Amino acid sequence: MKDFEYEKEKLKKILEKYVESLEEIDIRVKRLPETYRDNPILLANLLSVYENKLRLMKEGQLKPYFARIDFKEDGKENISQCYLGKVGISDSDNNIITVDWRAPIASMYYDSNVGLAIYEAPAGTITGELLIKRQIDIESGELQRIQDVDTVSNDEILKPYLGVTADNRLKNIVSTIQSEQNEIIRENIKTNMIIQGVAGSGKTTVALHRIAYLVYNHQKKINPDQYMVIGPNKFFLDYISSVLPDLDASQVSQLTFEELVKDYIEEDILINSAEKQLVDRASTNDKNLAVSKFKNSLKYKEALDKYIMEFDDKVVQNNDFIVKGITILPQLTMKLIYDEADKNRYLSIYARIKRAVLVASSYIENHSEIIDEVSADAFNANQKSNEFIKKEIRNRFNQSLKQYYTKLAKKSATSLYSDFIKNVNKYIDSDDKDLLKQLKDITLKNIKEKSYDFDDLAALAYIQYCLRGTKGYNKYHHVVIDEAQDYGDFNFEVLKNMMNKASFSIYGDIAQSIYSYRSIENWDSVIKVFNDEIEVKELLKSYRTTIEVMNEANHIINHIGLSPALPVIRNGDEVGYIEVKDNKTDIIYDYILSYLEKGHNSIAVITKTSDEANNIHEKLIKNGINIECITTSENKYSGGICVTTSYL
Repeated sequence: MKDFEYEKEKLKKILEKYVESLEEIDIRVKRLPETYRDNPILLANLLSVYENKLRLMKEGQLKPYFARIDFKEDGKENISQCYLGKVGISDSDNNIITVDWRAPIASMYYDSNVGLAIYEAPAGTITGELLIKRQIDIESGELQRIQDVDTVSNDEILKPYLGVTADNRLKNIVSTIQSEQNEIIRENIKTNMIIQGVAGSGKTTVALHRIAYLVYNHQKKINPDQYMVIGPNKFFLDYISSVLPDLDASQVSQLTFEELVKDYIEEDILINSAEKQLVDRASTNDKNLAVSKFKNSLKYKEALDKYIMEFDDKVVQNNDFIVKGITILPQLTMKLIYDEADKNRYLSIYARIKRAVLVASSYIENHSEIIDEVSADAFNANQKSNEFIKKEIRNRFNQSLKQYYTKLAKKSATSLYSDFIKNVNKYIDSDDKDLLKQLKDITLKNIKEKSYDFDDLAALAYIQYCLRGTKGYNKYHHVVIDEAQDYGDFNFEVLKNMMNKASFSIYGDIAQSIYSYRSIENWDSVIKVFNDEIEVKELLKSYRTTIEVMNEANHIINHIGLSPALPVIRNGDEVGYIEVKDNKTDIIYDYILSYLEKGHNSIAVITKTSDEANNIHEKLIKNGINIECITTSENKYSGGICVTTSYL
């Protein structure tokens, strides 16, 4: 009771300080335009930073923190009392009011028990004693409860948070981050990771909190837009979009793989619906499935490598380099210059061309007789000065050199891909003639209709990479790939090449693969893509579902050789199976009514196909159920009752 009264009084003081800090920052923001009127770029950046902080402070004003830790550092007399919140606040004298959950000292709340403790700070490892670790529950500015804990991961402590009725937003979990989740969130930015996490283990929330942690701790060197989140579809990105601003990471790029490739190749291509492909593949022959699998494999990349090598050999034209009817350099010399530009072919074709033009231009410049010969011919037919003419000749040489080397290389990624497919038998060593025929027929039919399947995107991006390099995508420092189990090895290879300065956090669950006909079978192949320079971590505890549901899921998980999920101590009803022959919609209708009576807000009817979803939706609407139908990745989930497909 004594501790509760102390915390109640402390909350009152912090709320007062919080209001003062808000007012002070508000005044500072209003003064910025006058102070930095001569530096509009700096002004825009400062306004963005302060306005975002103001927004976060106002949102958290009535719940300024969620925990307290007391830490006595070795060799120091004073005790650091830290109240941890979603945003760090200081008063006008720079006294800390609340500590940002991403600050180094805050890691002890998630990782350390009371007693001897350490944490990693920019200055090095800090050792000492953790005296108090306290959970604090505040609602609407009122202290609800406090609880001293040894570890945040105690299941009983988690129960109140896990039992809260869900809505249409992904949760921000800063007050309940678990130790194994915290380890991933705070991992070094340079570390590549694969996170294999069971259903409900918090993979997506951990992924977003990791991005937020990196943004906060590297803000002086890395801009927020130098991080990227790649999600499986627009529906998914819309779902997570509310969390990043809430975590002070609103400027982080968010794209689907399809959007990324379209932007990268700079062509307005039509990409066929992944959902339609899934339904088609589910009812198609094995050859179609084999084509999808092959196109997303590294064997397909190897075939493209042969084509690109052949194309690269044709970049240098078969004729001599001629200007004004005069042979400047023979074809063999032009070929030698191009080949020497990058003997190991590490550079993109355009980068090699750029280097070859410089070398050829330098060669011509060092052989003044070449310029003299051309300029003398031009001088006889022109009244301008000889020096002026020589300058013009030099410019013309440079332009002609670029045209000589780039004549073929100007082609687009789609045109080269079309050429590759038409001659695909030359580049693929396979005894399976039916597979090659099916691959050729399917792809050429799509190209004729100016459309592409997801299976073609890695190839298009790879061709663009070979032609034009990273095209600015090397600005990214860290990339999160979520639902990564649905990508093939070729997808990972392309992303690694495009963003070759970035580290990757790859989140997924092999047991939850939707597009299994095209995706990886295990993480071993991805490890090979990253040349073994990647760590594999597991999240085995499921916080989403009850023990009964998770035990049922584990029967399936065991069959595919993965580690079983460990449910949190939270019980529910046994899983029931009902065989339905007729009146399916009537049974669903009864269940929805019973769940509504129990107070559930979010209810989903999950179907295999969009046709089935539309059919059930129509019947339930007629029965008076206010239900939303979500059948494409462009739809948004706004909460409430919905019918949707399993793949969404």
